[in-house]
Amino acid sequence: MEFSSAIRVSDLNDYIAPSQDCVVALNGKLRTSEMSEEVQLQPRAGIRAAGGGQRPAGVAAAPTGDPVKVTLHDCLACSGCITSAETVLLQQQSGEEFLMRLADPRVMVVISVSAQSRTALASYFALSPSQALSRLAGWFKWLGVRAVWDLTTARDLVLLEEAAEFLDRYRSSQEAGSCQPEGPAPSAPLPVLGSACPGWVCYAEKTQGSRVLPYLSSTRSPQGAMGALVKSLVAASWGVTPGSVYHVTIMPCYDKKLEASRDELTTASVMPSSSGGQEERIPEVDCCLTTGEVLQLLQQRPAPGCETGGLGAPAAPSCAPDPLLPGVPADEQLYGMPHGSSSGGYADFVFRTAAREVFGVEVPPGPLPWRTRRNADLQELSLSDVIATGGGGTLSSGSGQVQQASSQSLVVARVYGFRNIQTLLQQVKRGRCVYSYVEVMACPSGCLNGGGQIKPGKDVTPQQLIEQLELMYAHTDVAARTPVENPAVAAVYRSFLGGRPGAPAARQLLHTAFRERKATVTAAVVANW
Repeated sequence: MEFSSAIRVSDLNDYIAPSQDCVVALNGKLRTSEMSEEVQLQPRAGIRAAGGGQRPAGVAAAPTGDPVKVTLHDCLACSGCITSAETVLLQQQSGEEFLMRLADPRVMVVISVSAQSRTALASYFALSPSQALSRLAGWFKWLGVRAVWDLTTARDLVLLEEAAEFLDRYRSSQEAGSCQPEGPAPSAPLPVLGSACPGWVCYAEKTQGSRVLPYLSSTRSPQGAMGALVKSLVAASWGVTPGSVYHVTIMPCYDKKLEASRDELTTASVMPSSSGGQEERIPEVDCCLTTGEVLQLLQQRPAPGCETGGLGAPAAPSCAPDPLLPGVPADEQLYGMPHGSSSGGYADFVFRTAAREVFGVEVPPGPLPWRTRRNADLQELSLSDVIATGGGGTLSSGSGQVQQASSQSLVVARVYGFRNIQTLLQQVKRGRCVYSYVEVMACPSGCLNGGGQIKPGKDVTPQQLIEQLELMYAHTDVAARTPVENPAVAAVYRSFLGGRPGAPAARQLLHTAFRERKATVTAAVVANW
């Protein structure tokens, strides 16, 4: 069975990309066939490998017994592979399903495009990010999509909510005492661990449980926030029920499909029936397509004149993205956080906000003095370093505040990849974590390196592709703007979210909850952690 150029399932031997490692082990044993590029879970004694067919070279015969099954509940969603249990999920959130919904006159299909996906498509077709988005919107409209949005406004809302949540928890922690003792965590302790990455959240829920979940930020990811906006505010402004809007997101990783299927990210909708209609919960994101899947659709269903060049063809249809809500004009150009990470800029924005609101330090625009620790995917930033560098921050009050800011601890980090996450969690659980906030991403190099992105071309290494995407993400046609300068954000807060970040209405719409999830395979032990 084949779903895209990046993923396939055959005989229950889960495909894995050569550059990635599976982090799940049964009894601590994991073998990877270098020739076949398929993960083989080494079975316990008395258990035979699942599936028939010929064994890959280098994998020994297993004793007879019951087959080992790794289901969706066991998967850690690390973007490394795909288990057979996930095939149903992929079929429900696929290009075929998307095209089927487009042909259904009862639903209105709408699209939200992530910054990482438009960056990858821009790089692939040699376009600027704004050209890629407008041509992608034109192609979707040609297919019959009702509206196409960039996720900028949802991301800005999330950044403001994330910063407000951090400030609340930081101040509460300072009042209660700076150190958290070992043992059960308080209800909202430090460090605040970012929760926008579904692979990381899945790992925390399934392997760490109550030891780690209280540290997770309750703020939704941009995809989750956009889902709430579309099914609540947009549907209401159009005068339709949430169930009549089919919301599709374009994302850089397959794990976003898992996030879209979460029970916590659903809304109530009245479904018509012979008894007069009944209420049921429906997803706020109905279908998540990866960047690679969109590229396949572009190749399968090209617009007239674009059969060979795709979005890069001169005849490619083009149109501006739609306004999110009536009365809120769409941005005339793309905006972003120019010096934050390509995974959304969470740590950068939270740090700048906390420096200003707590310590009175106004950090000017520009790169911050991040320090690389064990590797490039583990970086930290402290307020004392910013002040010491001179060019990293200016004070809004007297020199006494400089000394206060330097003496108190405000240290944030960016932690990418499961190996670095392992180290972080050991520090957190032992009460030895020096960070106040951590931007956590499962994929090394962050979201631009998501498992659903377009794969490197001929004679291009994965590292070279990441470098190309980093440059494209910071392209000059993506203008710098802080979230508070976004007029759509101001309008949404004023009319729907209680007027400010962290207000009760904002928490109800833009926050979520996490819970411990039990694995179905009791013998599955993540021994390498």
